Amino acid sequence: MMEEMNGAHGKTDGFVIRLVALVVVVACLALFPFVITNRFYISLVNEMMIYGLLAMSLDVLLGYTGLLSFMHNAYLGIGAYMVGIFLIHVSPSSMWLALLVGVVGTTLIAVPVGWVQVRTGGLAFALLTLAFGMMFFTVAWKWYDLTGGDDGLMGVPHPDVHLGGWVLGNSGDPTVIYLLTLAIVLICLVVTWRIIHSPFGAVLEAIRENEDRASFVGINVRKYKLLGWTFACMLASISGGLYILYRGYIGPTTMHAFAGAGVLMMVLLGGMGTLWGPIVGAGIFILMQDYISTMTEHWELFVGLVVIFLVLFLPRGFVGLGDLFRFKKGLFRFRKE
Repeated sequence: MMEEMNGAHGKTDGFVIRLVALVVVVACLALFPFVITNRFYISLVNEMMIYGLLAMSLDVLLGYTGLLSFMHNAYLGIGAYMVGIFLIHVSPSSMWLALLVGVVGTTLIAVPVGWVQVRTGGLAFALLTLAFGMMFFTVAWKWYDLTGGDDGLMGVPHPDVHLGGWVLGNSGDPTVIYLLTLAIVLICLVVTWRIIHSPFGAVLEAIRENEDRASFVGINVRKYKLLGWTFACMLASISGGLYILYRGYIGPTTMHAFAGAGVLMMVLLGGMGTLWGPIVGAGIFILMQDYISTMTEHWELFVGLVVIFLVLFLPRGFVGLGDLFRFKKGLFRFRKE
């Protein structure tokens, strides 16, 4: 009885610590553009948050559902192109409607694609994500009249950010788009956390652990894999909408397989199955990329070596550092006793 009470107390303490840490991090991020007024650093952290959201969406697939997507970045690209095309050709001032169009349009593409993919599993599923991703990349690269081809979609207007009748500023302002990104990423993180810790999330984890056993107990595996896939693509499309509002531009290279490998590295760096781990991994990856690229044009080689080192010695990503610390702390207590 005492052990159960201690276990429950420990879980409560852990939740409180994580909640306090989240509040502190969010407060620091919210104050960042007012303390560090250099536009370069504001834009750098903004990009970290956008790719952190994309990496978290991939973690929903890989870390919680056990589905590997080689080109999840394609759905960032699809969402970004849809938002940009809407702002250019339909309504240059309707930011929220443009973001909604990006999410809905990406979902309408992701559902039939996912329906085909979930009929397979394992390596076949991963190869299908690569095949569909390359198809989307080719469309973006070749459909010059709509997407701008290899030049990309340029001249995307920066609409004002309206909220409840108030104009908070223009999305072309680095501080405004930074705070907008922070707010949306935080909302997506909270919503995703609630979904993962719901019965739906428990079903996804059951499928990840053993598909056959999940099917045997009556779970419609294909249905839940499709729902998990669709939700992950919706999150990716939101990151795409934020990306084009921040950059004012989207090009086909954003949807390339090489960029997809980068997103996968972000998840592995941070740690799968944690939600916040991939966000941290995205920040570390972008920092490494930015720093090393200032020293050599062959930055990919050095980033690859760092990732190889971390995967070999920290297979659970930076999340594994916490587990290692707790293990050593427990070992010390054991020896002391």
